[in-house]
Amino acid sequence: MANPIDHIESQIERFVEGALSKLLGVQFSPALVAAQLSRAMDEGIRRTEDGKPFVPDQYALTLNPDDAQAILDQAPHLQDSFSQGLLQVARDCDYLVFREPIVTIAVDPTLGPKEVRVVAWHSTSPLEFTQAMQSEPKTNPGVLPKGAYLIVNGDRHFPLDRPVINIGRRLDNQLIIDDPRISRTHSQIRAREGRFEAFDLGSSAGTVINGRAIKHHVLQSGDVINLAGNRLVYGEDPGGPPGETPAYSPPFPPRPSGDQRTRVIPKKKKQQE
Repeated sequence: MANPIDHIESQIERFVEGALSKLLGVQFSPALVAAQLSRAMDEGIRRTEDGKPFVPDQYALTLNPDDAQAILDQAPHLQDSFSQGLLQVARDCDYLVFREPIVTIAVDPTLGPKEVRVVAWHSTSPLEFTQAMQSEPKTNPGVLPKGAYLIVNGDRHFPLDRPVINIGRRLDNQLIIDDPRISRTHSQIRAREGRFEAFDLGSSAGTVINGRAIKHHVLQSGDVINLAGNRLVYGEDPGGPPGETPAYSPPFPPRPSGDQRTRVIPKKKKQQE
């Protein structure tokens, strides 16, 4: 098929329509969402050395904050449904994909109600792909690493006790960093196959781990994550975070859903009287 985008779009629209039909009070056009996803997939196609098409495996579905919250409240597994749907479309079209696509719900207050914007990127290059799918231990993807946490700027800890943690400047992230250098939705830490992985969400300053800018990285204890000068150290300990670092507590009442929210304020050198 010389230009399969129409076929891709119709395939995507079928699973998008099924997923969105379960939402109450949120009227999205499946055709609009499918068009954005298919365009992002098609425009992100790269080629391996032998010319085979290689599609992105990372997708950020950006919405108005109210729409994003409504979707996450009513359909917390929507991101996984979209991931599985995109994987099936890639297989049906004989596209290569590094792994099951990861779809992230992101927010942008500049978008109006029912508006959608999709950004897609590759977590690895086609050259790396040919050697990437080697055997690795498989565990239950629903299992979180025991005692995982972040030490934030050296003096507070943030327990990683949920499958997805969004990090950024906006107040709808789970870990909020109040720093103008930080993007509104900067990065994400996500549990997958029993391990935590870090993703950059197209941030302006980038996500640097152990001195190297990354798009995707499987975290190991001791990894140092640098977000525009804010230092996060990843650790795992069955006993939990170190006792000498107190936990952050949100400066505002938590939502009824119990979402973990922490506001991180950069340390000031000294306060002048």
